[in-house]
Amino acid sequence: MKRNRKYLLLGALVSVASAAYAQDSYDAQNIVNSDLNGTARFVAMGGALGALGGDISVMSTNPAGTAMYRSSDASVSMGGLFTSKSARGEDKSRMSLDQGGVVIAFDLDNPSSKGLQFVNFGVNYRKNRNYLSNQVTDVNHLNGIFSQSYQLADMANWAMYDARRAGQAYDAWFGTMLQLATYEDNTVLVDALDVDGNQRTDDYGNVMYDGVGAHRGYFEKATHGGNIQADINVSFNVSDQLFFGGSVGVYSMEYDRESFYRETDGDGNFYDFTNWYKTDGDGFDVKLGFICRPIEDSPFRFGVSIHTPIWYRLTDSNGGYLCYNNDQIGPPRDNGEYDYNFRTPWKFAASVGHTIGNKFAIGAEYEFQDLSTAKYSEVGNHESDYFRNTNRITQETLRGQHTLKVGVEYKPIEALSLRAGYNLVSSPFKKNAFRTIGYDGIYTETDYTNWGATNRFTVGLGYRYKGGYFDLAWQYQAQKGDFYAFDDENLKPTKIKNNRSHLMATLGFRF
Repeated sequence: MKRNRKYLLLGALVSVASAAYAQDSYDAQNIVNSDLNGTARFVAMGGALGALGGDISVMSTNPAGTAMYRSSDASVSMGGLFTSKSARGEDKSRMSLDQGGVVIAFDLDNPSSKGLQFVNFGVNYRKNRNYLSNQVTDVNHLNGIFSQSYQLADMANWAMYDARRAGQAYDAWFGTMLQLATYEDNTVLVDALDVDGNQRTDDYGNVMYDGVGAHRGYFEKATHGGNIQADINVSFNVSDQLFFGGSVGVYSMEYDRESFYRETDGDGNFYDFTNWYKTDGDGFDVKLGFICRPIEDSPFRFGVSIHTPIWYRLTDSNGGYLCYNNDQIGPPRDNGEYDYNFRTPWKFAASVGHTIGNKFAIGAEYEFQDLSTAKYSEVGNHESDYFRNTNRITQETLRGQHTLKVGVEYKPIEALSLRAGYNLVSSPFKKNAFRTIGYDGIYTETDYTNWGATNRFTVGLGYRYKGGYFDLAWQYQAQKGDFYAFDDENLKPTKIKNNRSHLMATLGFRF
């Protein structure tokens, strides 16, 4: 049977360097992607305010949008995120502070309708990403044929093959996962004995490992944490037709996950593999935007924006432990902390917006970022052999991502607004993508999910009163994916969903 992909040989190319790091393309897309979040008005209109402007949250997408303000504005937003399941003891829902900011508008009292009219300054906090998710999955299609142990056996055998070529002991090349799997020559995950109880060797007398087909599989994963974004913004209104703006963004990221995988053989024996992973760090970027109202007596406008990469300095830690029939095998492995740099892709956006009197507004926006250009590097900003291969695999796994946003707002009366929006975010993965693990690395997880497109549906309403406003928004996000507990070219995926809802409220004041 053709099993795992032979370029797990990656480990041989990076032997010593990979012992210090665990990042890959799946973690890269997890860092890059963001949620639809901000004020309740921004969320209810699908974030499609790049050309319409006039909302505090727009400084994070098109910084020129705050130039539409003719008076100052301050707001704070709270929300609750809800998932359908609980995993690893984590809650199904969580409350959070989603947004808080202020825009100060300075009227230059220019008597002419031409020239600079307003200079506006703003700061805004928003939850760029909420990592709350819970997955509980029965792993399908094992049929007594497929198993995580086959992938680990292949990794061990390739380590043996490359070590022999280098004239070294093969087990010295084992990373954390293989050290757990082969602790004191146990045969729980990978077996060096054949059916007659004899040691399995190759033509050179080296130990050869093989796995055991599983009949049932069960998987849980829980993630939590967030990526907090704070923007400092300045914008300019020229002749009420040209609007310019820029924002400097500062990011603080904290991400935690824990996973649990159980395989059961035909005799009812089982092993459990528990893993944990944590990332935290800081980053910054610069965003520039422009909006034009090309016809002086028409409210139609278009906008463009460009976001530099976010330059992150991150710290990771990870580890895991193995149990067989509820008895722990060997000590838990904690790989400590390791630092690195990460650079997200450039992001480009174009938008259009139009209003009809004071009753109706509609906006549409398109964003593009090429996830394959995300890049890891050493703290000194040089590209080691390990990260050179990681970046190559990122290019082979990820692709350009397209985001379409549309939003509408209708005011049946001056004080009341009704809103709706939609987002379509394309899949970040190329066809047949899979997780590549170096056998000498410290990764202790073999699972991966190739997520499809994300659909977001939003509705909301707002009430305006003298000097203030109150907005509500509800967002439903739906996403399907192909889940693999391990890599095998012939294993059919288990279909899973990542659906969640978000209810939020904003309280604001105009002054």
